[in-house]
Amino acid sequence: IGNAELDDETDRKGMIDYAWDHAVISDALYDKIKKECNFSSLILTKKCNDGMDKYYDVYDIIDMYSLYAPVCVDDDKDNSTTISKPSAIPRFLTKNNYGRRRPLSGYDPCAWKYTTVYLNRADVQRALHANVTGLSYPWTHCSNAIEKWNDSPFSILPILRQLIAAGQRIWVFR
Repeated sequence: IGNAELDDETDRKGMIDYAWDHAVISDALYDKIKKECNFSSLILTKKCNDGMDKYYDVYDIIDMYSLYAPVCVDDDKDNSTTISKPSAIPRFLTKNNYGRRRPLSGYDPCAWKYTTVYLNRADVQRALHANVTGLSYPWTHCSNAIEKWNDSPFSILPILRQLIAAGQRIWVFR
């Protein structure tokens, strides 16, 4: 199971604790979220959502999956402007800058832009047997489609326990 959402309560708590432990969010924001958010509830309050919006705003300027990695710089503008990589909850459309040259080796913080262009090419989709139904929208690394699911349980831990009890071996990775 890759990039799994296993249990909403512990997943939400964990991402807030991780951000605070790594000095990504302030003590004040951490305390507000801890006070206002009941992550064991399916529906979050307005005050909780306000705090979570501030939490996600931080990830508009850094990579939530690689805090210490360089950011993708928009070469069409001054060097102080960065383009945010799509996050777990992308909320803004970013300006595409496909002319940027990649480094010869090492980490490239703009790799997501190149793969987006590449995987939307018709010849690549044909070779991968992807988009065979001719979807009207482009492929993206992340989308908000998960927010529209109405058959997603709050936790899949009971399902995993049942599968393990039946002798299934399960590999969970991120």
